[in-house]
Amino acid sequence: MTVVVGCKRPLFVCAIFMVNCSFVKYATSEWAELKKSPISMSCTVSILIPACNAERWIGSAIQSGLDQSWPKIEVIVVEDGSTDQTLAVAKRYESGRVKVMRQDHRGAAAARNTALREAQGDFLQYLDADDFLSADKIQEQLTLLRENPDHLSVSSSVYFFDGKDPDSGLEERSGAVDTDDPVKWLIEFLGPDGPFGTVPCGAWLTPRSVAERAGPWDVSVRSPDDDGEYFARVVLASHGIRASKAGRYYYRKFVRGGSFSSTYSEVLLQGRLHSLNSKADHLLARTTDPRAYRALANRYLDLAFGAYPSFPKLTDEALRKAREMGDTEYRPRFGTWKGELLRHLVGWKAAKRLNAAFHQRRASSH
Repeated sequence: MTVVVGCKRPLFVCAIFMVNCSFVKYATSEWAELKKSPISMSCTVSILIPACNAERWIGSAIQSGLDQSWPKIEVIVVEDGSTDQTLAVAKRYESGRVKVMRQDHRGAAAARNTALREAQGDFLQYLDADDFLSADKIQEQLTLLRENPDHLSVSSSVYFFDGKDPDSGLEERSGAVDTDDPVKWLIEFLGPDGPFGTVPCGAWLTPRSVAERAGPWDVSVRSPDDDGEYFARVVLASHGIRASKAGRYYYRKFVRGGSFSSTYSEVLLQGRLHSLNSKADHLLARTTDPRAYRALANRYLDLAFGAYPSFPKLTDEALRKAREMGDTEYRPRFGTWKGELLRHLVGWKAAKRLNAAFHQRRASSH
């Protein structure tokens, strides 16, 4: 028995020693990789949430930030003059990881700038108060950016209707490609051949260094496209894009038009024109590619189409800008076969006038 016990003890110690050696070797190699990488486990991600009249959803937005598998997270909520209980709900989450601020109502862009000034993170994750993140989103994107400094990462987006199962929504990967040519990416995204892409601001993960080169959000006008204008500058300030195969941004839609970007008014159309002018200025400062001019002409024509016939001056300004870009053969679609038939028969302006007259007559009869 003594011999047997004597034989087992050295083997047991040896086994422990071998396991420890393997662990040390693994841990050392992992640490070496982290030391070589521009992104280490000490990197903090700031999740920036503007919130106005979002008491129903702000809790799930904050919680999705806290539930991230990446451990170094700070959440900054800027309550933008709500008239409901948004502030009270957000305050329930306040802690060492969650900071809640309040400001008078100045709009989402101003609230994001406030959050940006407070952020201490190495990377920025924007999150609208009625949306949320999958738990793996940030870690998956940081894994990509570890080997690609000064790049952006974009995840897929899931569009779902409020009150429905989020995972039953439509998943889209618009813009989710790998590229080291941000100028070309933006040209193709704007749509030189007709349709254009959309990426919710929360699908991006942005290094602070890139955001600082791009500058703050534009608060000079109210624009439904303030996020598109901001991220056009961010893309151009980056070294490229890496698409995340995992991780999702969940974008909530509303059946009865609860989205600011869908609101129709002259003020907001003027804001959209302002944002498009900014995109044009920044893109054309970097390229003379004819496809860039054609893409911009297409987008100016879209704006003219949306403004006509209600706002003729704005229509004329957008058409003038389209001509400056070299004009285009592209024509926006009506979305119905009747509208398309009218457009082919009488032209898009006459078709729009007839459509407006029909809806006015229908409204007055009710």
